[in-house]
Amino acid sequence: MDAANLLPAKPVENPSAITPPVVADTTNPPPLAEPPATTAAQPPATAAASPSVAAETPAPVAAKTQPVESVAKKIPVTASANGMADAPVVSGTANPPIAETKKPAPGFDGRILAAHNQERETLGLDPLSWNSALAQSAQRWADHLAQTGRFEHAPENRSSPEGENLWAGSKGYYTPEAMVNAWIREKRYFRLGTFPDNSTTGRVEDIGHYTQVVWRATREVGCAEAASANEDILVCRYAEAGNYRGEQPF
Repeated sequence: MDAANLLPAKPVENPSAITPPVVADTTNPPPLAEPPATTAAQPPATAAASPSVAAETPAPVAAKTQPVESVAKKIPVTASANGMADAPVVSGTANPPIAETKKPAPGFDGRILAAHNQERETLGLDPLSWNSALAQSAQRWADHLAQTGRFEHAPENRSSPEGENLWAGSKGYYTPEAMVNAWIREKRYFRLGTFPDNSTTGRVEDIGHYTQVVWRATREVGCAEAASANEDILVCRYAEAGNYRGEQPF
């Protein structure tokens, strides 16, 4: 679901992150995935976009704002041959209709969901449900990033904010579980308390993807993968968005 993106918060903003082939430039990211046992060479680099941070207002106004700087790498912004492409409009609702929620078929979707829920279960949190509308929204943005070579959070639909986590890594190298675990590994810097004061390093970008994965009020997730020439890109969207200032993750 770079630096934490500042999202307006509910009563009082989320890392979606909007939340990570060879990923260039890093913002002091910790290693995000373990190399396969069969590979002797050093594992390819990975990246997770800065988590989004929600702002504080009577109701969430935006789940993502400009990245503040995330724990993971921030890939250099590169334009396409014809210049920067227009970003697709992010659709989806903060609380998608129940009709859109389904159990993903075994495979990539199911493994991504299971990786999220395994961590939530260890904390006694309700499991997330798969939402196809969020997955379709995530697919549009993943395709956009793969086509343009950019690595950044999608513009937020302020009327219906969604949380977002991003990840990128060497093409064909990482499993779905390893992708999600890159965000979950941020828990080594996590401490209990009110968001965004949950990082032992003092940097919200070091825990923002993790807090979105385990945010207590988040109930649904939808993710999608796309591939560029050298990278696999994962985008996860969450409803409702997490990382609101002044609230406790769980």
